[in-house]
Amino acid sequence: LAHLHLPDGRWVQGEMLHAGLARVYSFADNRARVAEMLLLEREARQAERGIWQLPYYAVRNAEMGAKDDRLARDIDSFQLVEGRIRKAARVGKYMYLNFGSDYRTDFTISVAKRYWRKFDAAQMTPAKLQGKHVRVRGWLTKRNGPMIEATHPEQIELLP
Repeated sequence: LAHLHLPDGRWVQGEMLHAGLARVYSFADNRARVAEMLLLEREARQAERGIWQLPYYAVRNAEMGAKDDRLARDIDSFQLVEGRIRKAARVGKYMYLNFGSDYRTDFTISVAKRYWRKFDAAQMTPAKLQGKHVRVRGWLTKRNGPMIEATHPEQIELLP
């Protein structure tokens, strides 16, 4: 994706995020300015500007995976999901970040082995992520329970 600047120097993506007219959507091969975009999105969300006033765009709670069907209704859509990682491990060709006690029903983030180097470089190893409160963004799929496959570290924000 290209970043668009107007003749007066204004950055179009930044203006849209600040006004609450868009969500951050980054790619493994295009991560330029993601930190700045996440900050602008967070400010708009906290101020409830634009789309952040609408329930459709609300950040989903990872713990809802097994307790009700809210995340199940969101399958095949781009979502922001947050919660505490209960268990993190590398198993076979994937790193799994589980948010509940039963991976078959609870929300999970998966990271394929081909992306591990990027996550390791960002200090996002299983040992460092376990117990952390995070927000992840991506396409929600169903593999056992609801899941987002992360392809780059910028998809996962560490929260206080």
